[in-house]
Amino acid sequence: MTGPSHPVVHLSGVTKTYGDVHALKGADLVIRRGELLAIVGPSGSGKSTMLNIMGTLDRPTDGTVRIAGHRTDELSDRELSALRAGTIGFVFQQFHLAPGVASVDSVADGLLYSGRPRAWRRRKAETALRRVGLGHRLDHQPHQLSGGEKQRVAIARAVLGDPPLLLADEPTGALDSRSGAVVMELLHELHEAGTTVVVITHDRDIAGSLPREVRVRDGLIEYDSGRPAELADRVPQEITS
Repeated sequence: MTGPSHPVVHLSGVTKTYGDVHALKGADLVIRRGELLAIVGPSGSGKSTMLNIMGTLDRPTDGTVRIAGHRTDELSDRELSALRAGTIGFVFQQFHLAPGVASVDSVADGLLYSGRPRAWRRRKAETALRRVGLGHRLDHQPHQLSGGEKQRVAIARAVLGDPPLLLADEPTGALDSRSGAVVMELLHELHEAGTTVVVITHDRDIAGSLPREVRVRDGLIEYDSGRPAELADRVPQEITS
């Protein structure tokens, strides 16, 4: 439904409250297909809430969210799950790899509900692991992998179905600087291959190294280096209608 220049994420006046806490206050954000950007802010700034809303893991209290052209408030929970499965890949600070499970099977489990045979899922997983430079670690279990390798397994699982949008939440937060640099290089490579990559981070150095930086504080977007281009670019009719 979205073309090369159409928004893959469009937040309009998005607010999220938890009781008396206003986690987001009228956020407006457009992310176009093929972008690489950072959403940066300190703990409690609202960036994780924004991630959950962009990832359709949570619904806003007010405002409109469109993912790949679909208004999320018009979708049932089942339809949201289908949209999430086909459109969004997630990478988290914690790797979420099951102990005692080989890398290839950890990745293949990302297609567990696809209805495809195990052998097919493992072949797809092998391809994804080779894509992230882990063709030599297919049968290694988490305790046999470095932190950077674990994160690359998690990234392979996230991009297994070639989702157009990858949300990476503090992807280097649990890594040393060298491993973190390798992971960021991989995210750059995925972006160059056509994936829209959004990095949520508290690290200003990482944010400043990416083509676009969105700063969040106290639930507000206080700076967006991509905003002038957004405002000058007319949102397609199919997105606004």
